[in-house]
Amino acid sequence: MNNKYIAITLAVIIIVAAVVGYLAYAGTFSGSANTTPTPTITPTPTITQSPTPTATASPTASPIITPSPSPSPTPTATYAPTSLTVFAASSLANVIANMSTTFQNQYNCKITVNSDSSSTLEQQILAGSPADVFMSADTKWTTALNNAGLLLNNNATTFTTNKLCVILPPGNPKGITTMANLVKPGVRLVVAAPTVPVGSYTNTTIWKIQLTWGNSSNPQYVSSGAYVNYNATFYGNVKSYETTDENVVGDIGLNTGSYDAGIVFISDWAYANMTGSPVQFMAIDPAVNTVGNYGIAVIGSTITGGTNHANMAQIFMNYWSTTDGQNLLNKFGFGQ
Repeated sequence: MNNKYIAITLAVIIIVAAVVGYLAYAGTFSGSANTTPTPTITPTPTITQSPTPTATASPTASPIITPSPSPSPTPTATYAPTSLTVFAASSLANVIANMSTTFQNQYNCKITVNSDSSSTLEQQILAGSPADVFMSADTKWTTALNNAGLLLNNNATTFTTNKLCVILPPGNPKGITTMANLVKPGVRLVVAAPTVPVGSYTNTTIWKIQLTWGNSSNPQYVSSGAYVNYNATFYGNVKSYETTDENVVGDIGLNTGSYDAGIVFISDWAYANMTGSPVQFMAIDPAVNTVGNYGIAVIGSTITGGTNHANMAQIFMNYWSTTDGQNLLNKFGFGQ
C-alpha cells in the first residue's frame, strides 16, 4: 500500500517537472523570435517654430507680389497746357488776380480775364464772344444766360456776396459822416448806372433809406426829417453815372475835386486797406444796406463762343466754393 502511494507520488512529480520544463523552453523561444517589446514612451518634445524663410522666386515658383506704395496725401496731377477766358465783374478783378498765378501753376492753365460790368459781359456772351466762365456781381445775369440756354448743364452757382459802402476822397473835404450828409446842397456824387449791379444795389438802398428813415409811419423814422424825399434829393446830387464799380472808385481816387462821395462795394474798402490807398470809406447801416449775390457759371460748349475746356472751366468754377476760395474772398471783403 505504501509502495503504491510512493509510485503515484513519483509519477506526479515527473509529470509536473516535464510540464515546467516545456513551458520554460517555449517561453524562451517565443521571447527571442516573436514578441515585440513594449516601447518606452518618451515625452513629445516642444516644437520650436523657426521664422518662415523668405521665399526666393524660381522659374517655376509664383512671383512675390510687392504692394505699391500708398499715394501721398496731395498727389501732383499732370495737366495738359490749356487756357481759360474768364468774363468777370469789375469788382472781382483784384481777387482773381491774386489767385491766378497759383491756379495757373497748379493746373498748367493760363487765365485771361475780361473785366467789365456784369450786364455788359452778359451782352457780349449773348453776342457770341468766346468765354469759358462767367462771374457776375448779380445772379440776375447768370440766370438770364441760363434762360437763354447758354450755360453748361444749366448750372449756375451763387458763390459769394457783397455789400455797399460810401467812398470819400482823401481827407474827406466835405466832412461827410452820415447818409444824410449826402443830400446836402452842393454835395457832388458819383454812382454806377442802375443797369449794372452796384448801381442797382445803390438804387435799392436809397429807396430803403427813404422808406425806413424817411417814412414817418415807420418805427425807424428819423424825426429830424433829414431823410424825407431822400431818393429824389440824392439823385439830384449825382453828377455822373459810371458803367462799372471800378470806375466809381477811380473817380474818387483821382481826387480831382470833381466828386465828394460815391457808392461802391465794401470789397473796394478791403482792397484799399490792403494797398494803403488814401481814399476813405463810410459804412452803411445794415438796416438799409443791400446784399448782392454773385453768380458763376461755365458757358456751354455747344454754342458759339462756348468753352472748349469744360473740365478745366469746371475746376475753376468749383475753386470758389472751396475753403481756400471762400477764405480768399473773405480776405478781399466779400461774403461779410
